[in-house]
Amino acid sequence: MMFPFPRYKPLNVALFLSIFDIENSLLEITLKLSFILRVTNTFRVNKIYWITDSVNSAKLEKIIKDITKYALLPPYLKKYVPISRNLKKVGLMSPLAIPYHLIFKQVVEGEIRLGFKGDFGLKKRINSSSKSILITDSLKVGYIDYSGFYYSGVKNEFVDFNKILNFDNLIIASRNGKNPLKAKEELANLYSKYGLTLLIGPPAGNLLQRLGKQYLDKSYNFVIKQGVLDIRAEEALAYSLSILNLLLS
Repeated sequence: MMFPFPRYKPLNVALFLSIFDIENSLLEITLKLSFILRVTNTFRVNKIYWITDSVNSAKLEKIIKDITKYALLPPYLKKYVPISRNLKKVGLMSPLAIPYHLIFKQVVEGEIRLGFKGDFGLKKRINSSSKSILITDSLKVGYIDYSGFYYSGVKNEFVDFNKILNFDNLIIASRNGKNPLKAKEELANLYSKYGLTLLIGPPAGNLLQRLGKQYLDKSYNFVIKQGVLDIRAEEALAYSLSILNLLLS
């Protein structure tokens, strides 16, 4: 079983918490976050920087932390998560389907399993202090402690907007930006040197007008000749990462 490696340089994204301000319920927040987590894990994003610009930033931070932690756990460890109001709608989320979430009826050589207090989703408890094990024998349930090199899901960090603006590897998704296909070498070189942090603008729009012309050179239009008046932040995230994934391959 092949587990995907992390990217050799970080690929991060920055999103404004205010993208949730138009949501009127925990259900809507959960479903939007579900889509964002699914997209970022699909493209092996290392970290989401959440910019705390919302009037509800403290509340949203707790919701995002709780839901992300729950979503990243394999099915057999979810029972250890304390009951929380923030998790009331997680049953409606799209499965992340990270490789270590896939559990076979019979253990398979090469499986990586996460554990908690000796519970690795097996028929017996495992006397291991490691957070993960690698199955080496499916018949005898043989294993070795494994702290290996594999992509284990996106992480969250909550930051002030000014911190993002100081990043050396910042790029901005904007309809006023350059064609990324024509700037492939430019993006690849930046990634090879520093990695990339992709900034998606807030629902209020006009991000470049707020930042000034000096940020225009960091901007790329990932939806050339768009056929709709506006693109939602989570849609821009998916479109941009899809193109970046190809350019950086």
